[in-house]
Amino acid sequence: MTKKKIVLIRLDKIGDLICTLPVDQVLDESVYDITWVVQKGLGRILDLGQKRRKYIELDKQDVERSKQQLSDFLHQHHFDIAISFQCPWWTNFELFKARIKKRIGVLSQWHSFLFLNDGLRQRRSQSIKHEYEYNLDLIKKITGPLPEETSKNYFKFKKPTSSEVIHKYDLGSGEFVVVHPGMMGSALNWPQSKYIEYIYSQIDLGKHVVVTGTDTDQPYLLKISAEFENHPKVTWLQSKLNFEELLQVLYYAEKILAPSTGVAHLAASLDKNVHAIFSPVKVHHPTRWAPRGNHVQVYLPSVQCPGENKCLGRVCPHYYCMEMVKV
Repeated sequence: MTKKKIVLIRLDKIGDLICTLPVDQVLDESVYDITWVVQKGLGRILDLGQKRRKYIELDKQDVERSKQQLSDFLHQHHFDIAISFQCPWWTNFELFKARIKKRIGVLSQWHSFLFLNDGLRQRRSQSIKHEYEYNLDLIKKITGPLPEETSKNYFKFKKPTSSEVIHKYDLGSGEFVVVHPGMMGSALNWPQSKYIEYIYSQIDLGKHVVVTGTDTDQPYLLKISAEFENHPKVTWLQSKLNFEELLQVLYYAEKILAPSTGVAHLAASLDKNVHAIFSPVKVHHPTRWAPRGNHVQVYLPSVQCPGENKCLGRVCPHYYCMEMVKV
């Protein structure tokens, strides 16, 4: 029997992609030939996953080049089905131009009504269920109802094949705690004073602390670095790790503390002990965005947040509620 060719598209950040990838676990590989389209630089996530996946990368910042690349790819492979998970307008346009018979996606913006022929209204901003479950609902367009246990699927990384970076920084397997305070700024974060208090609490317990981050995380690290960058019980690894080295550090850590960011999803996908700090704003809420794994604990302020799409700031009676999350 000839397999049906299906292309799954998600051009977003690390956390969004990791919340989407497990949907292909419910597709019978004897029936479907599956290819992913992901954001440039994120193919390495698929490469290191337990499930083998085919993919191409597009740079959604370079629209003209990516449109041509996607167009050529679609016409070369003649897909039977396409599923568009929250994609830019031009992605759905290329699916339409390629005359893919079944074009599934979220009906929200104008282009989805024009270029998709099997869309689904979801209102994801209401954060009623997890992002993975929203994505799984699109897969059900071709599979029909699925067993209840499929709603618990999550993305899993392979065990790192090297521990070189652990020896390089003399960390010792399982004898350190990772703190990753930085984020992209799309949600509320814990105050730096709280991260500082937490790090001291771990040092008082005899733990060694590893602080990770990138150059773009600098606004969330200024006070923390002033306090700990040269502390003997803290290893400062901001901007010192490539992707594979970061996974090594996360894998060999005792636990990881992070806000709503990709690192929390990476650690959860390694089945690590993850403490994730979240905002109560509806579109940021962990009901939709919590990392998924066997050892994830989520913390957020115990307030009835009036914010739908963003924090209301000082007009909110709970402001600044993130300070309520105690060490």
